[in-house]
Amino acid sequence: MNVMAGLNLSSFLRFLSFQETSGRMIRQVFSMYFSAFLLLITGSTAQEVTRHSKSFLRSKNIYHSDDRHLNPVEEDVFIFQAYDDGFVTGSGDKVGTACSTNTNYVSFIQDAVEGDYINIVTNKWHSGGYRMDCAAKNSNYQCIATCSPFPNPNFRDWHYLTFEVKLPREGDCAPSVSLLKRWPMYSSNVITLEGDYVDGGALSQETWTRVVIPTEDFATAEWPNVDGVKDIYFRNCASSSNPQYQIRGLALTNTMPIMETPPPTGTPTSAPTAKLSSATHRFVHTNWYPILDSEREPEGNSWVTIVDNTWPSITAPDRTVSVHIPRGQTVSYSASDSVKYDKIIVEGSLSITSLGSDVSLTVSTIVVEEGGSLEVLSDPNDHDSKILIEIEGALDSTVDPEQTMVGILALGGNLTIVGNSVARKMVTLHSAATSGSTQMEVSGDVTDIFRPGDELILPDTQSGLDVLHWNFVNSGTYVDQTESCIIESIQLGAESGNTNIMCSRAFVYEHGPGFHAGYVSRSIVVRTSASSTDRGHIMHTSGGKFEIRNVRIDNLGRTTTDMIDSTVMAVSPGYTFSDLDPVARMEVSHHGVNQIARYALHAHHSTVEAYFTGNALLDSPRDGCVAHNSRVYIQDNVIVGAAGTGVFLEDGTETGPVTDNFIIGRGRGSRGHDDGRFAIQSGQDMAHGGFGIWARGKLALIQRNHAEGHFGVAPFAFFVHCPSQVC
Repeated sequence: MNVMAGLNLSSFLRFLSFQETSGRMIRQVFSMYFSAFLLLITGSTAQEVTRHSKSFLRSKNIYHSDDRHLNPVEEDVFIFQAYDDGFVTGSGDKVGTACSTNTNYVSFIQDAVEGDYINIVTNKWHSGGYRMDCAAKNSNYQCIATCSPFPNPNFRDWHYLTFEVKLPREGDCAPSVSLLKRWPMYSSNVITLEGDYVDGGALSQETWTRVVIPTEDFATAEWPNVDGVKDIYFRNCASSSNPQYQIRGLALTNTMPIMETPPPTGTPTSAPTAKLSSATHRFVHTNWYPILDSEREPEGNSWVTIVDNTWPSITAPDRTVSVHIPRGQTVSYSASDSVKYDKIIVEGSLSITSLGSDVSLTVSTIVVEEGGSLEVLSDPNDHDSKILIEIEGALDSTVDPEQTMVGILALGGNLTIVGNSVARKMVTLHSAATSGSTQMEVSGDVTDIFRPGDELILPDTQSGLDVLHWNFVNSGTYVDQTESCIIESIQLGAESGNTNIMCSRAFVYEHGPGFHAGYVSRSIVVRTSASSTDRGHIMHTSGGKFEIRNVRIDNLGRTTTDMIDSTVMAVSPGYTFSDLDPVARMEVSHHGVNQIARYALHAHHSTVEAYFTGNALLDSPRDGCVAHNSRVYIQDNVIVGAAGTGVFLEDGTETGPVTDNFIIGRGRGSRGHDDGRFAIQSGQDMAHGGFGIWARGKLALIQRNHAEGHFGVAPFAFFVHCPSQVC
C-alpha cells in the first residue's frame, strides 16, 4: 500500500509540474499538503517530496557494471537541479564549486524562492556553461567527483535536453547553445534558442521560459551519436554586446514536456561551418593560444611525431624542428643535444633527467597540453651533474599576436621541475667585504653547504642615498653596487668558527657587515639564451600540476616596467567552427609592444595548487614570482633584480603562503607609484615601480620575508591595493 501510494503521488506531482508558470503557486501548495501526507504513508521526508515536486523529471543515477550507463535509458535524469546536488563519490565537492566551464563567468546561485540556477555572463571573448566530465581527481588521477549522474554522457540515449531560461541581458546575436566533446574534439550543431525550441517562441528577460531540444538536433556528420559530452556551452556573440543566461532544471528526458508552441521540428538552426584550417587560435581556460599542428609549420620546418617512445636522433638547422609527443608516448631525455628545437609539444610524457652527466636542451617553446606531463628532475644522489634548459627563439606576431610563445607553457598540463634541495638560501656577512679584496667572511660553518663554483649575490649596501619611503629618486646618478661572488675556495676559520670564502674576482664596492649574501646556484637552470632574439617565460594555466622547486630561473620574463600595451584581438564573426571547438579565427586591431602577463614565473588562473619553493630568480624586467587568481606556495626563494616587484599577487584573489623569501633590489623599476597608471589602464598596470612584494589583497599569508638592496619605490615594504569586493 505504501509503495503504491508513493508512486501515485509522485506521478500526480509530476503531472502538476507540466502546467503553465501561472500554476506554480498551486503546485507549491499541493506540495506542502501532500508532503505531510506522503511522510505519513511512506516514511519519505518532506524535503524529498519538495524536490520531486519542482519538476516533471525523476533524478536517478544509472550505472552499469562497467561504469557505463544503460542504452537506451528509460529514466529521466537531472544534470543540474540544485546547488548542493553534487554527484560525488568519496568527495564533499558540490556542483557550485567544480562544474562551471569558467569560474570567472559562470556562477551557481542559491535561491529559495525561484530555485537554484546557473548564472552565465558571457562577454566578447568567453562563452560559459556547465561541465559534464570529472570534477575532481585523487592523487592517482582517478575520478572521485562528477558533474552529472555519470561523466561524459551520450545525449542520444535520451530524446530531449530541456531546461528553463531567463535572459536578463540580451546581446547582438540570438541566444544559442552547443555541446562539446574533448577527445577527440567535436562540436555539435549550434541551436538558436528561439522558435519551436522555446515555449512561446522567444526567451524573456523577466520570466522563466521552458526550452526543449531534441538531442538528435545536436548531431553532426562528424559527431552523429553526440557521445562523450564534456560541456554544455551557452554562447556569446563575440561582439561588444553579449547575452547573460540564467539556467535552471537542466535535464535529459524521454518525456516530451507540454509547451504552448508546437513540438520541435527536429530542424536545427546552425551557423555555417568553416574549415578548421581557417582557425588561428584555440581557447584554453581563460585565454586564446595559437593552434599548433604539422600543417601550420613554417616552410622548411620539420614536424617529428614520436612513435616508439624514443627521442629522435636528428641534425637540422637551428629552430627548424618541432617534436610532437602524442598521447600514449613516454619519452626520456638525458642528453646534451646540439639541435636547437623550435617547439616541443607534449601531449604524452617527457622526462628530462641527469644520469651521471650534464644534460642540456635548447628550444624556443615547450607546450605541455592538457593530460600531458613534463618532468625535469635532478638525481638527489648526484650533486655534480647539472640540467640546463635554454630558451632561444623569436616571437612571430602574425601567428602569435599576444606573444604567448617562446618559453615553457603548461596549458592545463602537468609541469614539474625539481632540482636538488638547497640547505641555505642566504648567509650573513660577519665582516665587511671590502673593495679590491677577493675575500669575505660569513657567519657560521657553511663549508658542507657551499662548494667551489657556486655563486653568491651581495646586495648594494651603500649609504647616503635619498631613500624616503615613497619614490626613491635616482636622478641619473645612482650606480647599482650589487655584486656576484663565484666561490674559488672555502674554508672554516680555525678560531672564529666562521667561514672564509675566496671569490674568483675582487669586489668593486664595499658590502657592509650584517647584510646577507644570497645563494643562487642550483642543479637545474632554466634561462634565456644569450643569443635569443626574445626573452622566455614560464607560465601555467588551468588544471594539471605546477611545481617549480630548487631551480635557477635566469633572465626570464618579457613584460617590462613600461606602460602596459597589450595586443588587442577579437574573434572574427565571419567564421564558425563545428568540428573542433573551442577554436576561432582571431582578428588583430592593435599590436602591443609591452604585452601583459609574460613574467618570469607565473601561475595564471591555475586551478591547482602551485609551488614556487627554493628557487633563485635573477633579473626579470618586471616581476619575479607571480600568482594571478591562483593558490601558490611562494617560499624560500632568492629573487634578485626583479625590476617591478619580486613577488606579485595580482588580483586580490590569490591565496597561499608568501614566506621566508630573500629579495634583493637593484634600484630598478619605473620609480613611480601605481596611481598614475592604475585608473587609465583599468586596474591592470601595477607593480611596476620597484617593490619587494606587491599584494593587491589580504588573503595570502605574507611573513618572515627579507629584503635588502635598493628598490625603486619601497625598499622592504609591501604595497597593498585592496579592492572593496575582496577586502
